[in-house]
Amino acid sequence: MKSIYVVVFSLMVISFNCWSQNQKISVKKDLVSLNETPVFKMTSTTYPDAYTVSNLEGVKLIYFNAYFYNSPSQVTSANSNGRIGYFDVTFFNESMDKCEIRIVGTKKALAEQIISEGLIKEGKLDDIAVIQFCRINGMKFSEEQKGTTIIINQH
Repeated sequence: MKSIYVVVFSLMVISFNCWSQNQKISVKKDLVSLNETPVFKMTSTTYPDAYTVSNLEGVKLIYFNAYFYNSPSQVTSANSNGRIGYFDVTFFNESMDKCEIRIVGTKKALAEQIISEGLIKEGKLDDIAVIQFCRINGMKFSEEQKGTTIIINQH
């Protein structure tokens, strides 16, 4: 049974690698292109803390706003302050969907994620892709940040 999972997982990884090798994503200034065809604009707002994603006509589609906090539970030798960073993502669709995701390293990495998740199709948000994106990638960073309780025992 385990071998079936290994084979299926291997096929998924191979197919993703083939797809990603055929997809050349570039970010030049604010223009994101796929195989040299412009797809959307991604402008830095108070860089590096926020990005606005618009279609080629300038209509805003997505807003990524970065937040940071320190969490004692995340302290490691590599992260001595326990610093956590996340994007509060707002989709400018009819239902104004929102979710929170981990910050991906660079502007290009974020553009690659938007394209690989299929969030924008023909200059518009794909509502099904947005819902799937939030359900798969969404986390509760803001709730974790608020939930800190300090208990003082007096003897």
